[in-house]
Amino acid sequence: MRCWLLRLSGCLLLLVSLSTPVWALGEEDFGNKPLNAANFKDWPGIMPVVNDPHRVYHTWVNGNEHCYYRGDTTALNAALTHFAATPEKVHEVILLPGPVEVGSLLKAKTVTYNWSLHLVGGIAKAVAEKSQEEGFWSKYPVLTVYVGDTIQLDQLKLPQGVKVLELADLEARYLKGLSSADPTVRGLSMGSLAVLNPFSKRNMKAIAALMNDPNSWFRLNSVGALAEFGRLARSELPALRAALKTEDGHLRTRIEKTIEAIETAPDRTLAAKRHRELQLKIHQYCERLGK
Repeated sequence: MRCWLLRLSGCLLLLVSLSTPVWALGEEDFGNKPLNAANFKDWPGIMPVVNDPHRVYHTWVNGNEHCYYRGDTTALNAALTHFAATPEKVHEVILLPGPVEVGSLLKAKTVTYNWSLHLVGGIAKAVAEKSQEEGFWSKYPVLTVYVGDTIQLDQLKLPQGVKVLELADLEARYLKGLSSADPTVRGLSMGSLAVLNPFSKRNMKAIAALMNDPNSWFRLNSVGALAEFGRLARSELPALRAALKTEDGHLRTRIEKTIEAIETAPDRTLAAKRHRELQLKIHQYCERLGK
C-alpha cells in the first residue's frame, strides 16, 4: 500500500476532465530506496527496472507513475536489458535530446536524470484506455532515454524487439491530440508538447491557437504553456496583452506571469542549436535501425 499522500493542484498532467481544475493524489520520494513490489503487480518482471540502483527520484499521481534515473550508457544498457526481458507485448523506448531535469511535485527542488520509466495504473489507466485512439499514452511500460554527453548513441545497445520512437513521433502524437474530442487528451497534449520541444515555433503556434478556445481551462493552460517557449513566444506578446482585457481573474494573472516570463527569458540560442543537433543525430540513428 502507498504510505503517504499529498494533495496537488495546478498540474498540466491532469487525470480527469480538464473542463475545470482538479485535485490529484500523489507522492514522491528521492534516492534509490527499493520500492514495494506489491505496488507493481500489474507489470510482471518490472522490479529490476524500477529498483535499478541508479534511480534518483520517483513520483506517483493518481496511478501516473514515473521513475527517474541518472547514470552512464553502461548502466542504461543494463536497464534496457531488464526492460526488454519483461513479458509485455510492447517494449517502447523513446530517444530524446538531453540533458533534462524534472521539478519535484512540491517545486522544492529539481532533479537531473538520463532515463525514465513511465507506468500507467489506477485512475490514470482509465485515461490511457480512453486515449488509445490518439495513442497519447501507451498502456505498456515506456522507457525514455535522453541522449547527451553522458548517454552516447554509439555505445547504446538496444535489445531485440524493442519499439524505438524519436521526438518527431511524439510531436505528431501530441499535435494530433490537440484536436482530440477527449478534453483530457487535449490538455495532456498541450502541456506535453511545450515541454517536449520548447524550441519549436510550430509547436508554439499550435498551443497559442488555443488561447481562444471556448473552454476556459484550455485557455488558462495554453497561456501557461507558452511560457515554456521563452523568447520564441515573443511574437505572441500582442495577443497576450490583448487577452488581458478578460474578466477572468485567474486567466489575467496567468497571462501577466507568462508575459513576464517571455520578456525576461534568457537567450537559449546555443541550447536550441544543441537540441537540433542531437535531434538530427537521433533521427539518423533511428534510420540506421530501419525504424
